[in-house]
Amino acid sequence: MTTESELKEIRSLLLELNRKVEGLNQLMKKRLIECEEPLPDEVEATKEYKNDKKSKTLQLVPWKKSH
Repeated sequence: MTTESELKEIRSLLLELNRKVEGLNQLMKKRLIECEEPLPDEVEATKEYKNDKKSKTLQLVPWKKSH
């Protein structure tokens, strides 16, 4: 059986966990949901990618690790 002090400790841990999860939710909301408009060069790169994909001139290049 769980003692009253153990229940208080569990409650305290759950409250702390809830606070941390809420902080993560706020960070995700800020970073993912409230996205800024793309920069002009990003818009242009996206257009080039879509055009290359349509014309089948898109080439995959292997990723090289830097270490």
